Amino acid sequence: MFSGFGRFAQKYKYYILAGWLILTAFMVIQAPLLSQVGVTDQSQFLPQKTESVYARNLLYEKFGTASNTSSSGLIVVYNPQGLNEQDINQAKQLRDWLMSTNGPKFVSRVVSVFDSEALRLSLVSADNTTMMMTIGFTTSVLDTLKPTIQEIRQQFEAYPGTSFYFTGSVGFLHDLFESVQRTIDKTTLVTIILVIILLLIIYRSPIAALVPLIAIGMSFLITRGIVGFLAQAGISFSTVTDAYMVVTIFGVGTDYCLFIISRFREEVAQKDLKQGIEVTMKRISPIILASAVTVVIAFLCLGVSRFEMTKTSGIALAIGIAIMLAIGLTLVPALMSLFGRRLFWPSKNIGRSSPNPKKKKFGWAKTGEWISRHPLWTAVPIILVLVLPYIAISKLTLSANVLTQLSADEQSTQGLNIVRDHFAMGELSPLMLLIQTKDGSLLTSESLQGIEKTAESLSSSTDIARVDSPSIPAAQLIATSAQVNTLGGMVTAPGFDFTKLALLQPLSGKLQEIALNYPAVIKSSNFNTASPDLIKISTITNQLKTAPPVQLPTLIAQLQNQLYNLGDTLKNLGNEFDLNGSGPFVDSLKATYFSKDGTVARINLVLSIDPYSNEANAAIPKIRENVAASIATSNLENVATYVGGDTAIYADMLTTSNDDLAIVVVVTSIGILAVIVILLRSVLAAIYMVLTVLLNYGATIGIVSWIFQQFFHYESLINMLPVFLFVMLAAVGSDYNIFLVSRIREEAETKSLKEAVHHAVAYTGNVITSCGIILAGTFATLASSSFPMVLEIGVAIALGVLIDTFLVRALLVPSLAVLCGRWGWWPSHLYRTLKKN
Repeated sequence: MFSGFGRFAQKYKYYILAGWLILTAFMVIQAPLLSQVGVTDQSQFLPQKTESVYARNLLYEKFGTASNTSSSGLIVVYNPQGLNEQDINQAKQLRDWLMSTNGPKFVSRVVSVFDSEALRLSLVSADNTTMMMTIGFTTSVLDTLKPTIQEIRQQFEAYPGTSFYFTGSVGFLHDLFESVQRTIDKTTLVTIILVIILLLIIYRSPIAALVPLIAIGMSFLITRGIVGFLAQAGISFSTVTDAYMVVTIFGVGTDYCLFIISRFREEVAQKDLKQGIEVTMKRISPIILASAVTVVIAFLCLGVSRFEMTKTSGIALAIGIAIMLAIGLTLVPALMSLFGRRLFWPSKNIGRSSPNPKKKKFGWAKTGEWISRHPLWTAVPIILVLVLPYIAISKLTLSANVLTQLSADEQSTQGLNIVRDHFAMGELSPLMLLIQTKDGSLLTSESLQGIEKTAESLSSSTDIARVDSPSIPAAQLIATSAQVNTLGGMVTAPGFDFTKLALLQPLSGKLQEIALNYPAVIKSSNFNTASPDLIKISTITNQLKTAPPVQLPTLIAQLQNQLYNLGDTLKNLGNEFDLNGSGPFVDSLKATYFSKDGTVARINLVLSIDPYSNEANAAIPKIRENVAASIATSNLENVATYVGGDTAIYADMLTTSNDDLAIVVVVTSIGILAVIVILLRSVLAAIYMVLTVLLNYGATIGIVSWIFQQFFHYESLINMLPVFLFVMLAAVGSDYNIFLVSRIREEAETKSLKEAVHHAVAYTGNVITSCGIILAGTFATLASSSFPMVLEIGVAIALGVLIDTFLVRALLVPSLAVLCGRWGWWPSHLYRTLKKN
């Protein structure tokens, strides 16, 4: 059956080549690129039922684009020597340009000190080195905003002498996208160069190196086209998937081509060209078919993930391997037939690379001989070496934070780091608590009391620095109003101690703080009256110190009147915060903190820690528990609560990835185990082959954790690393397992098991080593990326492949095959044959 692939390829070689060329050309010309139709924002891959995603969608639905944090940016103005007049003037010019008719598209609003002086304390740092301006956009679609962001950054160059940085959510995503594109371009180029160099070293023939490049190149271009069409049809693929497809298809594809061409070189040395191709395909086709099926199953097992990016990446890689398999079974033998013996030009001794176990003094022949004689002494030390790195796994820290995916050189990262050094970070990215009623409205007095009680309860949380809800200042203002009125009643009493009026001094700062946290308060006439009342009270108090006795009654009466006025003003302002009455400020509060239909209320929770830190992510479950407890003690009934915001999204991404890992490991292991059992018709061999994959995975995770977190001092690693690493090592490990163990079974048909292991290691050692080096090398090219997610995954997989190549597959698996003896092949025919022998 499988020799038919060889006959078919030789008979129709020109048609096969033409067919693949036409399909490749069509995909290159017609298919959209992932950079155009893919998704960059990783949070978009979370399940829609995830709490933070539901909160984001509900916020957008009920409050509109203005409340969508993913459609906002931040401009940072910085001068380490202190902001001077030139800095301020140029910042104002930039603000005016942004809102002008000549400004960039899609800018809906700018919030700055030039719009309200009351915002100075929140937008200008205490040391006067940093100023922030918030920009709102009418869309959150990155592809639409890219020209706008680039135009804004180009405009910075029009203001020499002042440092401007564009950062914030939109800035992060823009720089993330650009980093991904640079990574893909660099990875593709470096991978192609590396594969060419390694193939030339292995074959010493430009034609033998050209065949895999043609096959692999076509596979990649066709796969990228298919994935592009699928993304255009609505399936969410990450833009970074391109980078993974490059290294996976080039790495695994090179392996398959090496398996075929190496066996062809071995066979054609003893047979004519036609027989050589037929025998090669007869022997190798079932091996690469089983390997490809195993790898495809491994990648498709990512389909059980709830995190959509992991799931669709698995689909893309599975498509790539399937296309590579089809090309390997058709195009590669067609090209071998087309080139014939010229395939290995200029080499004349085609069969020289075939190992002779009896003549080799060193190399894989001697290694196989040692393993067959000393399997226990081989297996035990390797197992111990692989178990040792497990110690470092306990220190592994994962994060889904987008900021960890950007280089420190990116403008958005630089801007954020400046803000981090000069402002309280919690104010920059608060959590959003949404309370949704299932019936009625939350604007009733009873519901408002329940919301107020909830906000007050959350204010006592150690993880929360401030609760942003109208009810908080309302209660404080009304309480202060009562104190002021009490003072007003006391000032006319004989012997009143006027130093007690010093209690009013903090009130001025409190009003400024209210203006910072609720900018729309400047629309309130009560707020605009309170500060002048305070000034008048201060003026009269100072006059009392020097006024003659005859003027004291008049001044005291004026002071009492001003205190009563201030008390009434504060009470009225508190009532406005309680949403009593009407007016521009009350309307603004309702629009900000309540949906138009009154069914959703919003409370902002400002964290006391950096919202982009691992500590903040870890605090989310506790905060959600506190929210549930606060709601339970309030009089709110039949409501649902959702905690959202950037920090909550990152925490949910991490939780989802961790949950996915367990199920992916189980499903993938079972799937691969089933394929190997079917292929080898052996239970025990399949079990120890899968166990070696798991052993290698744990060792690699431990070593990677030590390298990045202990040696390079990374705060955390990307949340998707464990899942991607496991599936890739499971796929590749099984791939090499099948190639090696299939050769052991082939040799065991005519030899004893020890001799079979000896010869199998000798014949496959160079091929597996070459494949492992090439595959590890292709993934190692990802280390050239400044994109930490790609870098970490690339280094981890490269390291795992090398461990698998030189320890697990080369030494551990063949030693286990010897130790298991004929039982390793139960209940297959080979088990019974070995029993008779």
